[in-house]
Amino acid sequence: MNRSQGHEPEIKFFDDEQAQVVALQAGQLDVIPSTTRLELAIEGNANFRLLSVQASSHDAVHLRTDQAPFTDKRVRRALALTLDREAIVKGLLKGRAIAGNDTPFAPIFPSADPSVPQRKQDIAEAKRLLAEAGVPNGFEVTLTTERAYDIPDYAVIIQNFAKKAGIDVKLNVLPQDAYYGSATFGSSPWLDSNLGITDFGHRGTPDIFLNATLKSDGAWNAAHFKNADYDALLVDYGKARDLQAQRIAAGRIQTLLLDETPEIISYFSQYSRITSNKVESVRFTAISHLLLDRVTFVQA
Repeated sequence: MNRSQGHEPEIKFFDDEQAQVVALQAGQLDVIPSTTRLELAIEGNANFRLLSVQASSHDAVHLRTDQAPFTDKRVRRALALTLDREAIVKGLLKGRAIAGNDTPFAPIFPSADPSVPQRKQDIAEAKRLLAEAGVPNGFEVTLTTERAYDIPDYAVIIQNFAKKAGIDVKLNVLPQDAYYGSATFGSSPWLDSNLGITDFGHRGTPDIFLNATLKSDGAWNAAHFKNADYDALLVDYGKARDLQAQRIAAGRIQTLLLDETPEIISYFSQYSRITSNKVESVRFTAISHLLLDRVTFVQA
């Protein structure tokens, strides 16, 4: 976004994020969406500001529960245990995220049960689970994902952590349109890959994540997770009439998902924008609504 004469907002579209930051640095734009790569370009530069709000946005790692090697939940849990979530938050996301616990219940959701123990890196336990599952020397698997945002870097991080337990992750990073394909089962690397990473934007409640990505007949169920107990718990959650009842139902869902681990959610990102220091009072929501009603322009 930039300001035109009369201070009317003008929206410009760019093919890639680098072009956006170049235009910002040249004074052609005042506000752009942010990624950690773009933040490096303006880091330490007093001419720009980084603004953030916490969100339920996350990059979900799905594990095909109906395909080897992830048919065994011990293997799925083992891969999840290789990740150092705090290191990912601090390194990849520069601290602008909250550690995730492998369920869609972001801490910002009031219904999330905070008493469910947080999963942490445990390489010894990961190796023990792999041995118990009959793959003591690990296994090879291909991780298919999209070339978007911080996801390619996240894929490399997963690859490196997995090596610690003997899991050899090969990377298949596709253009975004190729990754999603037709977005239907049978013709979409997103929904058909054995192991993949998909970005999910902010939602105000966890309901769409719980239903679309994990319910047995969910349209986005890339993990092909079919669990009657989970489906029944979703009904209980939907029937909860107050916050206390919701948290009880949520706790049961969170506990089941930690045990089954059909997907890994290691962080919930903040939503950020980069602005020129020539504008003040830029506001936005985690779902990307840009609010310009209070914006003022600093005179040079």
